[in-house]
Amino acid sequence: MTLEKKKTISDNYIARLKKIAKRYLNKRKYNDCLQVLHAISYYLYEYNQTYIDEDVESMLLEVSKALDIKQGRTYESIPNKVLVFDGFAFETRGVIKMYLNALVKGGFEIVYLYDENRSVDIPEILKYCNENNIKTITYNERAKFVDAAKEIGEAFLREKPAKALFYTYPYDVAAYVAFASFKGLTERFLIDLTDHAFWIGKYCNDFFCGSREMSAYNQFYQRHIPKEQLIKLGVNLIVEKCDSHDPLPFDETKTRYIFSGGALYKTLGDPNNYYYKIVDHILENHKDVVFLYAGYGDDSEMKVILKKYPERAFYINERKDYYYLIQNCVFYLNTYPMFGGMMMKYSALAGKLPITLKHSSDSDGLLLHQKELGIEYDSYDDLIKDVDHLLDDENYLKQRESKLQGSVITEERFVNNLKNALLNHKTDYEHSYEQLDTEKFRKEYLERHNHRRLSSELLSRHYHSCFIKIFPIKYICHNSLKLMKKVFKR
Repeated sequence: MTLEKKKTISDNYIARLKKIAKRYLNKRKYNDCLQVLHAISYYLYEYNQTYIDEDVESMLLEVSKALDIKQGRTYESIPNKVLVFDGFAFETRGVIKMYLNALVKGGFEIVYLYDENRSVDIPEILKYCNENNIKTITYNERAKFVDAAKEIGEAFLREKPAKALFYTYPYDVAAYVAFASFKGLTERFLIDLTDHAFWIGKYCNDFFCGSREMSAYNQFYQRHIPKEQLIKLGVNLIVEKCDSHDPLPFDETKTRYIFSGGALYKTLGDPNNYYYKIVDHILENHKDVVFLYAGYGDDSEMKVILKKYPERAFYINERKDYYYLIQNCVFYLNTYPMFGGMMMKYSALAGKLPITLKHSSDSDGLLLHQKELGIEYDSYDDLIKDVDHLLDDENYLKQRESKLQGSVITEERFVNNLKNALLNHKTDYEHSYEQLDTEKFRKEYLERHNHRRLSSELLSRHYHSCFIKIFPIKYICHNSLKLMKKVFKR
C-alpha cells in the first residue's frame, strides 16, 4: 500500500470519529464524547502526522464548559501552593521526582495528585512525599472519563493551588477537561515530555515548558502557541540509590561491555537496520567486548544477534539499577532510529559516552553544549570508525569522556529555573526557535503505521461502551476472535 493511500484511509477514519464525537457532544452524552476524543487523540499520537488537532481541542473545551466542574464555587488561590498532576505515575522512568525535589527546595507547598490504581507502582515517590511533607491525593483514572475529570477538578477546588503542573500522557482527555475548567483561576504549566509527537493540551494550559528546540519548534511553528507562553526548562537528574544487583551472565565489574536499553520498537523500522549492524560490527571486531540490552518489546531482530553471539550478547528485562549498569559499561549505545533521551542524559551524568547515530534533528539539545561533545554521528561509517577507536585506545576514550563534565543541568540550576518559571514565567536561558525539518521523521512514522492494528486496538475494553455502538459488527468480530484465541490456547 502506498503512503498516500495509508494516509487517506487514516485521515478518513479520524474524520469519521470526529463526526461521531460531535454527535455525542450535541446529544450531551459527554462521557461517550470523551471516549471517542480519547480514541482519536490516541490514534493521532500513534499516527504522528500532525502536532495539534483544533477540532479535538475545541470539543474538549465544549465538554469542559458543559460539565461546569466548579458549579459556582468560589476559588481563591493559595499563593505558594502548587498542584502536581502526574498522569504517568512512573517510578523508574519520567522526571516527576526531579520536579517534586525542585519544588521542595524552592520552598513551595505541594500537592501531588496521581491515579489511585498506581500506588503500588510508585513506592519511592510516595515515600519521598511522606518524608518531605508533600500532600498526596488520588483520583480514579479507570473511572468514566467524566467522573475522572470531576475528581481532578474536585482536587483543584479543595486545594486551591495558585500553580498547577500538567504532566501526563498525550491523550489524557479527563485531565484536559479538568484543567480547562480553571482558566484564570490558577496558572497551568504543561511539561512537554513528548516533544516529538502529537499531544492535546494547548487550550487547557497557560505556559509550556520544554527542554530543547524540538519542543519549541513544535509548540511555536506547528501548534502556533505564542512565544510569551513558551518557557525553556531543562531538568536535572536524580539517581535512585539501588544497592541490590541481580546477577548478570558475566561479571560487570571485570568485563568490557556495551550497554543499551529501552523499548525495542525504538530499534525497529529502519530499512538499513543500522542499530543491529552497529552491534554486529562491535561484537565481530572486538572479541573481548560483550553486549547487554535491558528492555522489552518486539525482540525479533534482537534474537538474530543473540543467536549469532550466544556467549557475548544478552537481553534482560529493565532493572532499577540501570544507572549502575551504565557506570560499569564502556559506553552506552543509543537506540536508532528512535533515541532514548533520558538514558542519554544518565549516561552523560555517569561520565559514559552516549554513542548516538543522528536521525535528522530528533536528538538535538538533550545535553548542554551537545554539539561540542562529539557523541552524535552523521553516518553509520563515521560512527563505526570512531567506536573502533574508542574500543582500541583507552586514552582516547578517557579524553572523550572528560568532555561530558557539565553537560547535564545541575540540581541548583533546575531548582532556581523552576521557581523562576512558576513565579516569573522565564528561566536563565531561552529557546532560539530554530526551524527544524520533521518531514522525514513523520514519514517514517507513516511507514510503520498500521491502521488495521491500531483501529483494532481501539476496540479494546477502554472504549467498549461507545465503540460497540459505533462499530457493532467490527466490535463483535474483534472480541469473538480474541475469545477464540483464548479457547484454542487453553
